Amino acid sequence: MKRFAILILLILTIVQFSIFFGYTQGTEVSPSSFVHPLISNITVSSKISFTEDPSYYSFEAYHIIPPNVTPLVIHVATNLLFNDTGLRPFYIKTYIPPGNYSMELLNVSIKEFNGTQYDRQAYIFVNGVPIFWGSTQEINNSTAEADVTMFENLLKGNVTFEPVIQNYYDAKVGITGLYELNITLYLYPGTPPKGLPNEFIPLFVNVTVPFNYSYVILNPKFDSITSSIKIPNGTYKMDALIYEEGGGNDEFWYTNEPATRSIMVYYDSHLASIVNPYETIYTGGIDLFYWKPLTSIDTLSFHNPYIIDLTPMIAYGTTANVTVSVSNLLQAYQLTGSLAYDWDIAGVMMLWVNQSNPLVGAKIITEFQNYMDSSPLFFGGYQNSEYYQEGGHYYLAYKSELMFEHGIENTSVIQYGRFYAYQTFNSIYELANLTETFSEIAKETGFYNSTLIIQGDYPISMYIDAAAVPITNPKVIPFNLSYEQEGYIDLGLHYYYSYTFDNYNKTTITNEKLYSNGGFGGIIEIINSYGGAVLVALTSNTANTVKDLSLTYLVNGKGFNEEFSAEGIQNSTVNLNGYYIYIHETFTNINPTNSLVMLNSVFIATLDLHRSARL
Repeated sequence: MKRFAILILLILTIVQFSIFFGYTQGTEVSPSSFVHPLISNITVSSKISFTEDPSYYSFEAYHIIPPNVTPLVIHVATNLLFNDTGLRPFYIKTYIPPGNYSMELLNVSIKEFNGTQYDRQAYIFVNGVPIFWGSTQEINNSTAEADVTMFENLLKGNVTFEPVIQNYYDAKVGITGLYELNITLYLYPGTPPKGLPNEFIPLFVNVTVPFNYSYVILNPKFDSITSSIKIPNGTYKMDALIYEEGGGNDEFWYTNEPATRSIMVYYDSHLASIVNPYETIYTGGIDLFYWKPLTSIDTLSFHNPYIIDLTPMIAYGTTANVTVSVSNLLQAYQLTGSLAYDWDIAGVMMLWVNQSNPLVGAKIITEFQNYMDSSPLFFGGYQNSEYYQEGGHYYLAYKSELMFEHGIENTSVIQYGRFYAYQTFNSIYELANLTETFSEIAKETGFYNSTLIIQGDYPISMYIDAAAVPITNPKVIPFNLSYEQEGYIDLGLHYYYSYTFDNYNKTTITNEKLYSNGGFGGIIEIINSYGGAVLVALTSNTANTVKDLSLTYLVNGKGFNEEFSAEGIQNSTVNLNGYYIYIHETFTNINPTNSLVMLNSVFIATLDLHRSARL
């Protein structure tokens, strides 16, 4: 099962004290007595009852206010049933009427019923192209949305929606939950945004799954994947969009060693981009009661996409191999002996094509690539503790001149970032910290003018202490453990996005913070060799989660600001739904006058970060 993240290696280490792994930088790994506490993704046995759920038990904080016009509503799927489906999609033929639309939103609502189930990935593809990346709630129902305006030229005429909920049964231990999926597309009439791509090439199709959509699972023995692409002549702009998430032992990759992951994107042999993954925590992760009812950041729907401007790469040729690789997977295997460090990757090349204006020449003016990772550093600590730290940075710069039959386009992209992780841990506690900061600045001038600025900061700090004691034979699966856990998670998402194309501009500024603390105790049952667990008895349960969001959404300087704050509580061993202390959400209209000062201050901060990175 994909989302089982109780590591059986670590369980047996704690239970039997017989598995040891050590760390010596730059030399062969030697045995050591330092081990981690148990970190888990657990579901709740259906033997524990829930009260009746509200209209939507879980929902994302991130909301987009659409234009004040009546939308065209297309019901793509209604109560679509996912049972033991795995990665098999449904193929839904959908007709999208012609029209001009200023915004397109996708609502995804999911209900879980019929017994116990895990949190599962929820993906939606159209003609193989990923347009939605999210997950389910373990219990009851949830709703989320995605802005799919970027795909307006894909969502036309006869298309095939391919929804996937990676659901699995294990009836012998009571994992029998079903999911029903509803997909609704809202098309808002109006002038379409300028600068939308008009052709799409899904990447990594039919590699590890034979279902004709963009998806691949990477691991230490298969840590990169290549797609061969041919770009139509007349392509004058080219972007890539990469979705990602860690799974298996890497569901909580920021607690591992190494704890840094860089997703490297190559255009032929040229390192074209570094994608920094977000620390998404699904609703059974670490402490399943933290997320009932209030979910973590980016859980139900991913809303901070990293778009890579690859336009300078057109000068290298219109036939190329696009390769994605995840760093430090092999190193994790060498340190622990486990191959179960998985990464799910999907992607699409988005193209701007005018076949009546073919490319007649091109030249590279600048190519600079610098990427550094310190590798893991380990130091012995107090009371058999281990200290770990690792850091790195990168700076990439490309500039080219593209000569078309009707005009010249000059294009440049600069990307830079830093990451730093440190931990203190032994067999019963762990303090883990990770920070990723990054920027991308792209500029194109000529017969069209375009800019793309992306800034991100993804900090997480997590503490856990946990103890697991066997109460049945741990060599025979399934087996039971007495388990106690306490801890906290402090998580942030700071994301700035600005895209201009001639006189069109779209800007989003997202600042989101989450803090969870508490713990639980009881009996958990390990149900398979991957470490899947079910909570079968609960003796203690306290959890408090607070999430705050500030979102600014602007199109040509006009839009809205959303302020969201909510607090969820768990304090019962009987009613496990939890409850909200408060939910506050306000929206404020923004006009071009009062947004100008704010955007100027953000742009100045961008320039300052750019200068410091170059120094």
